[in-house]
Amino acid sequence: MVFSLFSCSDKAKTYENITYNHYLLAQVDSLEVAVNSLVESVEQQKDSTAIRKAFVDSRVAYKKIEWAVAYFLPHTTKSINGPALDQLDLDENSFIPAEGFQVIEEYLYPEFDDESYSDMLLDTKRVKNFVLSMRKNFEVITIPEDLVLEALKMEVFHITALGITGFDTPVSRLLFVEATASLSGVKQVIELSKEWKQTASYKEIMPLLDKAIAICQKNPDKNSFDYLDFIVSYLDPIAKGIVHIQADLKIPFNDGDHQVVKGSVGSLFDKDLINLNAFSPDSTYYLTPAKVALGKELFFEKKLSKNDFRSCADCHHSDKAFSEPLKTALDLNGQPLLRNTPSLNYAAYYHGQFLDMRSMILESQSSDVITNKDEMHGDLKEIVAHLNNDEKYRKQFQTIYKTDKKVEVWQLENVLASYIRSLSVFNSRFDQYMQGNKQALSSREKNGFNLFVGKGQCATCHFMPLFNGTVPPFFTDSEQEVLGVPANKEGTVLDSDLGRYVFNTDLPQLKHSFKTTTVRNVGESGPYMHNGVYETLEEVMDFYNKGGGLGLGLDVESQTLPEDPLELTEAEIADIVLFMKALSDQ
Repeated sequence: MVFSLFSCSDKAKTYENITYNHYLLAQVDSLEVAVNSLVESVEQQKDSTAIRKAFVDSRVAYKKIEWAVAYFLPHTTKSINGPALDQLDLDENSFIPAEGFQVIEEYLYPEFDDESYSDMLLDTKRVKNFVLSMRKNFEVITIPEDLVLEALKMEVFHITALGITGFDTPVSRLLFVEATASLSGVKQVIELSKEWKQTASYKEIMPLLDKAIAICQKNPDKNSFDYLDFIVSYLDPIAKGIVHIQADLKIPFNDGDHQVVKGSVGSLFDKDLINLNAFSPDSTYYLTPAKVALGKELFFEKKLSKNDFRSCADCHHSDKAFSEPLKTALDLNGQPLLRNTPSLNYAAYYHGQFLDMRSMILESQSSDVITNKDEMHGDLKEIVAHLNNDEKYRKQFQTIYKTDKKVEVWQLENVLASYIRSLSVFNSRFDQYMQGNKQALSSREKNGFNLFVGKGQCATCHFMPLFNGTVPPFFTDSEQEVLGVPANKEGTVLDSDLGRYVFNTDLPQLKHSFKTTTVRNVGESGPYMHNGVYETLEEVMDFYNKGGGLGLGLDVESQTLPEDPLELTEAEIADIVLFMKALSDQ
């Protein structure tokens, strides 16, 4: 698409036709000027005020084009704007040292580190290199109209789930300053197209953008801001409006099988937002009703275990959000297992199964449990032989997989995984509220949501809309955290379970690291934490309120949870708990 902008000369205004690439390169120019100023400020060892100003200017300039960098250059955006934590590279079995804006932010806030100018300079120069990389990429890549619209929608999702929650600004707390810049960048791009301006949707969302920007410009108090109203009244309608513009202009959506976020869905809280098939290895594994039905039947089948002793359902109870109400489940001899049994609800939305994330997909998770000598101790060859000898089962598998061959192990794994994938219904009272039923939440539950996002900082790890560790808006990565969970309620001893480190012993940052599980259905899935140490959600919130293991005074290496107390009152904790219980499916 080509559009027109005014270009000023000394004599008169003329029209200049430019492409999206040209627009972005002009924005990169502004970013480069700001970053160069930041580098110079650090090089000259200016005072904290000057360096902080240059930093904020750089961040604001980046945020205005974040919609394009995040969508078209995902590796660059991870480097320039990722968390200030070493990033795990599973392919290389190593950690990539943290870099980018959030690393620099830690030199500047909350206190200025005037003894780290050399390290600060190195990190600012790295950011400068990322900007140069942006320029080279935007000079050559094709940026079509449909992808621009999708990228803008995804940026609104980013603002909703990561921007206004403080995930992008964990130390500086400049979330509303940056949200202002992000929304302004979205608005500026939408205003560029004459065709877009002619749609009814354009006229509807521009006042919303103006109002949302004005609200953020006031830089409201993070702890008392009404996040729920801001999302429902502004951010969600803006994202929907961008999709409506695309529909009005009859521009095709990207809704392919491998597309994680469906292009035609405009709400971050739509139950059909995320394409579950995109989490499967390939089309052979895609979800079908027949697979779900057979998988459910086998989920309750005791012949999957040694001596027909137990089924999957014996440790994943449907009335307990498919979790186990014991502190830990029991092995085949009646002895406690090492870890608490997590809920299977929404298990499909992780890149890594089990609390230590040792299995990449649900298929391998299923066979791991079946063959585990302490859990089911089944033999896959014997199980498949049984299925082949059972005429009903054999015919079901042959019909599903369109074959006359015998049942294979991968097919058993796939139907079980398909049933587990189906346990994601998005029909909690919170979902109903976000989908239009404004009577679905009480005033205290609404306040609980605002505390969950704001003062409680829960949403910086349990990301909306899944409320787990799979990072929106692209949902391509799932996070693990080191919380410092104690072995006892009193918090006097660190739990000895090393978590993900057991399978990555050359990566010490993973000691005591566990997958960030979903808060959905958490009201039914207690007891809590990987060892089931806490019986109630109030106890869990008390742990977080004190700053995790470090806050309790435990020696925790590489704790990723901030150790500063949250200073939540008992009434605030009660409201957060009420909100979390409103995430239970109906």
